[in-house]
Amino acid sequence: MQSQSPFLAGFSEIEFTPQPGLPLLGQMHQRIATGARDPLMCSGVALRQNEQTVVMVAVDIAMIALPEIIPLQEQWHQQTGLSESTLLIHATHTHDAPAAFSELMEMADVDFVTHLQRAILQCALDALAKLEPVEVFSGCGHMEHMGWNRRAMLEDGSSAMYANSETPGFIGMEGPRDPALPVLFCRNMQGKITGILLSFATHPNSIESATVYSADVPGEVRKNLKSTFGRDVGIVYLTGAAGNTAPSILDPYDASHPWRGEEGLLRSGLYLAGEAAKVIASSYTPIPFPALEFKQIFLRIPLRPWPQEEDPTYPRAPGNSYYERAEKDWPQYLKTNSPQEVRVNIIRIGDTVICTNPAELFVEFGLQIRDASPARVTFISQLTDGYIGYIPTEKAFNRGGYETWCAPSSKMDVSTGRKIVDATIELLGELWKG
Repeated sequence: MQSQSPFLAGFSEIEFTPQPGLPLLGQMHQRIATGARDPLMCSGVALRQNEQTVVMVAVDIAMIALPEIIPLQEQWHQQTGLSESTLLIHATHTHDAPAAFSELMEMADVDFVTHLQRAILQCALDALAKLEPVEVFSGCGHMEHMGWNRRAMLEDGSSAMYANSETPGFIGMEGPRDPALPVLFCRNMQGKITGILLSFATHPNSIESATVYSADVPGEVRKNLKSTFGRDVGIVYLTGAAGNTAPSILDPYDASHPWRGEEGLLRSGLYLAGEAAKVIASSYTPIPFPALEFKQIFLRIPLRPWPQEEDPTYPRAPGNSYYERAEKDWPQYLKTNSPQEVRVNIIRIGDTVICTNPAELFVEFGLQIRDASPARVTFISQLTDGYIGYIPTEKAFNRGGYETWCAPSSKMDVSTGRKIVDATIELLGELWKG
């Protein structure tokens, strides 16, 4: 496959940190931001080759749902003439930013959501305006540490988030981790690196219980990469399939939590950025024919009914108002919200591919996609183009635990993970025909 026209890329950044005082989304208890540790950012990349254009904006929030995304995509079409589908919005999943919609534990502030939407759209437009001819490089690093599976199996047949090898009844971790660190970067015609994309499969939450705004791990990675490659280099951090992975070492249990807290955050940013820099230094041959192709599938997948009390997925959280409200409202919630639109997107750049989904996808599904991918380098980007909650494996559903407890944060049919994997593999097959 030979490229018939130059490959163009443009990178942009827009800060959207609000004033202190808004509640932070990401914990079961309310936290009010007293200030900002570091800025919340939109980080955009625009790609164009021949007649194809795709723009991705990574946003430092926990998640953003389709009702907040669709108006942005409509405005994008009106202002650029490009299809609505060519604008993809990714949530990095920091737990230290305000809510972008009101379906979960915290109510979204209307003014903040409006401010956020304007920042996302402007970031996308700025990236488009900065398109220039580039050479594209990619490679994949290996993260020996960070991103550990956070679900421990217990001998009573259950699994528990953050149980560990010192927990009574511990028999092992439920699933694997994904050590891959795919990296893509662009050099302009003057040989300068203009932007870097990277993806890693962990909840990026070293300081998830903080009471300040923070991009958490993605922000520290950006800071370190900019210190190495230049403050004007665009850094787009994509969180991989991380529904059941986190910065905690649980087997063998490490009580010092080296990847948690302020010290752990600094270590995480340095470690991830250092491995990405190693990939960049060793990737000296550009992708030979970086033809840009884009495909997507919109699936329609039902929500699951509310479980019986003996079911492992019945919430084991007595007195928790979030689950009590969910159980009470579930009949109406099913009528209003089922089936869900599930958008699966594929961006091919020569021998490299970015596979997106709107889930907190369990790492097992990400590994299945990577194993089946014909690409030399495969990115996984969860929480992109919507939000459908946790997508556990069948094994996890049978064992229960937080990520499986029925609520708006874990609502999809048990078949959803397999359908996302199958749809992704189908699109990969279409893009690699012949």
